[in-house]
Amino acid sequence: MKEYASILLIMATLLVQLSSGINYVTIPVVMDGQGIGNTAIGIAMSFEIIGVLLFYRPLSRYLSHFGIFLSLLILTLCRALSLLVMAHATLYSLWLIGIFSYGLSTGMLLVLLQTWLNISVQGKLKGLMMGLYSSALSCGIALGPIVLQLTHLTMNWRFEAGALITLLPLLLCFCLKARGQSMHSLGVVRVGFAFRHAKIILVAAFVGGISFFGLPGFLTLYGLHNGLSEPQAQLLLTMFMTGSVSLGILMSTFASILNRRTVVLFCIFGSVVCAVFLSMAVYAKYWVALALLFVWGGCMGGIYGIGLTVMGERFCQQDQMSANMSYTLMDSFGGIIGLLMIGAMLDGFGSEGMTAVFITFGCLLLIFFVYEMLIPRRTYE
Repeated sequence: MKEYASILLIMATLLVQLSSGINYVTIPVVMDGQGIGNTAIGIAMSFEIIGVLLFYRPLSRYLSHFGIFLSLLILTLCRALSLLVMAHATLYSLWLIGIFSYGLSTGMLLVLLQTWLNISVQGKLKGLMMGLYSSALSCGIALGPIVLQLTHLTMNWRFEAGALITLLPLLLCFCLKARGQSMHSLGVVRVGFAFRHAKIILVAAFVGGISFFGLPGFLTLYGLHNGLSEPQAQLLLTMFMTGSVSLGILMSTFASILNRRTVVLFCIFGSVVCAVFLSMAVYAKYWVALALLFVWGGCMGGIYGIGLTVMGERFCQQDQMSANMSYTLMDSFGGIIGLLMIGAMLDGFGSEGMTAVFITFGCLLLIFFVYEMLIPRRTYE
C-alpha cells in the first residue's frame, strides 16, 4: 500500500476540489439570484477563508492531538453538513454561517492532505508528486462546471451533489488507515520562521490566492454580466483551471530543469499580460478570452506547483506543518483581499474593475520579485 499512498491522496484531493468547483459556480449565482450585490457576495465568499486565518493555531493543535485519519473524518462531515445548510439558505446570515463552516473545513482538509503527502513522499519523486497535487487542486475545480453541464442539476441539488462527492475521499483514505501517520512529531505552526526562509514563495502565494479565490468566486458572474450564457460563463472557469493543470505542471517540470527564478518571473509576467487583455477579449472574441484564461491559469499553476515543491524540499519533517500552514495562510489572506476588492470594484467600476485588481497586484508582485533578485543578500530561494 505504501507505493500507492501518494496516488490515493492526490485522488482524494481531486474529489475535494471537484466539490469546490461545483460550489464556485453555484454559490455566487444563487446569491445574485436572491438580489444580493457583488460587494455583499465578496464579503460572504471571504468568509470561506476567514475561518482558516482565525483558527489555524488551535486547529493545528487539534490535528496533532487526534491524528490524521480521525481529523479527516471530522472535517469531511463538517464540510458536508455546511453544504446542506447552504442548499436551504435564504437569509444572508445563513449564507455567512454556511460559507464560514464550509471554508474552515475545506481549508484544513487540504492542509491535512498536503501535509500527509509531503511526509509520505521523499526523494526524486517529491517534485513530481507535488506537481500532480497542484494539478489535482485545479483539475477538480475545472471539472466542476463540466459535471454540472453534463448532469443538468438544479441549483439546490448542486449542493447535495457536492456533499455526496465530499464524502468520497474518506473511502480512499480509509485504505491508508493502517499506515495513517500521527502528527505529534510535526511541530507547531511558526509562520514567522517559515516566512524568513521562503519570503518570495509566500508573497507569491499571497498574490496567487487573489487569483485562485477571486477568479472562481466572480468569473462566472463576470461572464454573465458581459452577455455570455451560463454555460459559456462557466467554461471561463474551466479553461482557467485546465490551464493550471496542463501548463502548470509543465512549468513545474521546467523549473526542475531551468532556473526556478527565471520560470517564476516568466509566470508572473505572463499572468499580468493575460489580465490586461482579458477585459478586451471578452467583448471581442470569446475564444481569445478562453485562450488567455488558459495561459493565465498555467502561469498561476506553475507558481503554485513550484512553491509547493520548494516548501517540501526546504523544510524538514518537523517543520512541515509550519510550512504548509504558512503557505495556506498567505494564500487565504490573498484570497480575502481579492474577494473583497473584486466585489467592491465590480460594483464601483463594472466588469473592468475585476481585471484592474489582478493587474495591480500582479505588477506589485513583479516589482517585488525583481527587487529581491537584484538585491545582494543572503537568500534561501
